[in-house]
Amino acid sequence: MSGGLAVWLCESCSRRSFPRRLLCPYCGGRTFAAERADRGIATHVTSHRGVILACVTVGYDVTLLARADPSVAIGSEVTLRVDDGAPVAEIP
Repeated sequence: MSGGLAVWLCESCSRRSFPRRLLCPYCGGRTFAAERADRGIATHVTSHRGVILACVTVGYDVTLLARADPSVAIGSEVTLRVDDGAPVAEIP
């Protein structure tokens, strides 16, 4: 999967989740398909110990926590990537 990051589509109920889970939190299903998520909307932005964090809504059913670029503000459309295993949100 190049660019973006993986969100996980439950093959039983078609709901998405992030991060990957052993069981679907909605139906208990055990099989998932990876979907690429490369954009989202920042819904909350805060900082903790000098690190800027954003809640990013991807599609209609997944919100994830990502490190954020200092220019990210609430309502910003952001691109997503993975840096050293962690989601990062940036202004395109």
